[in-house]
Amino acid sequence: MRYSIGDIVKFKVGTDDIQEGEVQIIEKSLNGDILYINSFGGWAYKVTEKRIISMVPVKKSSKPQRS
Repeated sequence: MRYSIGDIVKFKVGTDDIQEGEVQIIEKSLNGDILYINSFGGWAYKVTEKRIISMVPVKKSSKPQRS
């Protein structure tokens, strides 16, 4: 799966901890992409693409926008 800067993802930290955060930087390498993610828990992580569990769908506002 391809990720972009600004995507919200769920990812594994350690063996049993799952975090959610926003992709800030994507570093390309021969062994796979490395993503720098600011988690919503207040920490920043550097994780391989293999540790990403899923993308979180963007919630659309149910309120109509004013012009």
